[in-house]
Amino acid sequence: MPNRHIRAFLQWVSLGYTVFVIYGSLVPLDYQFMPWNEAVARFRQIEFLRLGIDSRADWVANLLLFIPLAFLWTGALALGSKPSAIILPSLLVICCAGLLSLGIEFTQLYFPQRTVSLNDLVAEMLGGIIGVAVWWVYGQRFAHWLAGWKTVSDNLAITKRLTLIYLFFLFGYSLLPLDLTISPVEVYHKFREGKLNLLPFARVPHNPVHALYELASDALLWAVPAFLWRWSDRTSALRVWTIMTGAAALLECLQLFVYSRISDMTDIFTAALGAGAGVWFVNVFNGNAKLQRPAGHTGFAVMPLVLAAVWAGLIMIVFWYPFEFRTEGAFMRERLHRLMGSVPFQAYYFGSEYRAMTEVMHKVLFFIPLGMFLGWFVSRLRYMWRGYATWISIALIAGFALCVVAGRLIQPGKSPDIMDPFLQFLGGVLGFFLTGLMRPRMGRAQRAKMRGNGTVD
Repeated sequence: MPNRHIRAFLQWVSLGYTVFVIYGSLVPLDYQFMPWNEAVARFRQIEFLRLGIDSRADWVANLLLFIPLAFLWTGALALGSKPSAIILPSLLVICCAGLLSLGIEFTQLYFPQRTVSLNDLVAEMLGGIIGVAVWWVYGQRFAHWLAGWKTVSDNLAITKRLTLIYLFFLFGYSLLPLDLTISPVEVYHKFREGKLNLLPFARVPHNPVHALYELASDALLWAVPAFLWRWSDRTSALRVWTIMTGAAALLECLQLFVYSRISDMTDIFTAALGAGAGVWFVNVFNGNAKLQRPAGHTGFAVMPLVLAAVWAGLIMIVFWYPFEFRTEGAFMRERLHRLMGSVPFQAYYFGSEYRAMTEVMHKVLFFIPLGMFLGWFVSRLRYMWRGYATWISIALIAGFALCVVAGRLIQPGKSPDIMDPFLQFLGGVLGFFLTGLMRPRMGRAQRAKMRGNGTVD
């Protein structure tokens, strides 16, 4: 992939990420008018807030928000340039990051639910400087890695790359919000607050559905990389399971030094369960990596549909419990009007950044197996029917996502977000097309021959 193509890609990604930063800094978009002179006067009076345990996470979140922003824009402007020619784009990015930070913090004065402080300005400007510095050190390696996607033609190699990306984000997610501490006093307070659980399953919710939701969510986090790794590598199932379980144990140890995170021995057991399910499913997913239907095994051929139906039932139990549906017309219209009048991710704003990311991941992850089961079924059909079955499967995923949100909408205790069906649909589609990567590529001549013999799937 030539540098100009990578640069164009980085420019589009940078633009999209900039929009995300601005939107995320202003959501829930509760605008309140304020005279310009008053806004300027208030902005001049903003001051530093004391960085206690609770506010430390917000400071780090602002810092982390601007690191990718500066990193991407530096690459978009300086990729392919000589080292001496990167200085000017780097300075430009730092200055623009500072101006963007000032603009965001000033604009937040018109959105009372947002907090404006000098702490945020310092964090965002520092994030911009770090982002530029990271590009100077790792920018070319990152560009080569991006270029490698163009030359990768083996599905297994692509799957391996996806595994590494997933593990990278899983480790980052597991250590958010990075309110780090090495103070023995704070670690002791963390223990007193119940954030250090050494007895497995001692603090599982008493409600069985809530317990199922938490345990299944934690297991799914590790089932995905275990499945991908086992599929894309010749590493033994036991070794993959051991590495995943060890990684989960390492994360629990690291979370001990993240004040707001709970270190729970239960997570190691759920990770072991999820990793075991992931490597086991590789064998179920037609053992030797060939998705061909065994002759005379009709029950095995429809097994993916049965699993999809079972998983869909599990999703409804988890997302609809306690099934307190209200079907009065006035109530349904009021709830629908409120949902349609909200802005994307508004429901996720009322909580921590970690909680918002957790909800997003849960909605995506729970739909990935559903998409994989449907993709598995489609891959077992004759070649001529796969196109129609693919569109039907995508339509089913979309319809089921809307159905799940509709069920949550007519329950008083639920607060669905307008983005929920899109996130769930995204998870289902990712799972569906991930199944396509599992299927080895065949040459046109081989596929034509197998179609002629009636043996192609």
